[in-house]
Amino acid sequence: MNEDPRERALLALIADLQPVGAREISKRLDGPLEGLSESTLSRLLRRLDARGLTHSPGGKGRILTGDGRAAADRFANELRWSQELGSLELRTAQDVADLLHARRGVEREIARAAALAATDADVANLSALLVGHESSIETDDERRRKAVDFHRALAEMVPNRMLRGLASVVFDPRFDHLEQVLDVITESRGTTRRSTHEHHDLLDAIESRDPDAAEAAMVRHLDRLIGDATIDVTPSMQEAIAVFLLAGRAVPAG
Repeated sequence: MNEDPRERALLALIADLQPVGAREISKRLDGPLEGLSESTLSRLLRRLDARGLTHSPGGKGRILTGDGRAAADRFANELRWSQELGSLELRTAQDVADLLHARRGVEREIARAAALAATDADVANLSALLVGHESSIETDDERRRKAVDFHRALAEMVPNRMLRGLASVVFDPRFDHLEQVLDVITESRGTTRRSTHEHHDLLDAIESRDPDAAEAAMVRHLDRLIGDATIDVTPSMQEAIAVFLLAGRAVPAG
């Protein structure tokens, strides 16, 4: 489950100031917390208490629990990783291949962990996402979104916080153009529809709770994408990809 960015910001604030009262917190609201009403702040603080991330010993200001400290540290690491990636952008076909190599290293472990951790509800959710991917195969934007939603859902199933953090890096929004570039490449090769079959193999392995098969299916899937992105990519295609990525970076986020 994705954490509310306001909760992340509150945990970071409490970590810096603890013990700290609600009145002092209300004087330091910026970033995701900017403009927060008193009632919303109180509700968020109660939610952190209920989740066992903060508490107020003797009613004298909030501090982090052990779980709260672990969560705050994880969020800080994810922010640091994201900031360190700030200078990285997809500029060339080789950048696309490099990102796919990084994803293969992370996602093969995610696939293993997902196969071991999957509940029946997780399998049902993945199945629904795959149905949506298949039904949108003729719609470019929707197809791309459904494909990456399947991968993100796998990461969210994993109990290993470090793997989830690494997944948040390789799926950072700055790399969203990856799916569009892959579409350009796979359409030219006639392999676009292979992703749904490969996702089926992944789902079958996860439903069987077979981590070896899940890892192998993920590696085959990403190896195929890496091959599409690197094998016999013509100079004209490389130039077209670079132009496309440059145009994508010029579009304001929003």
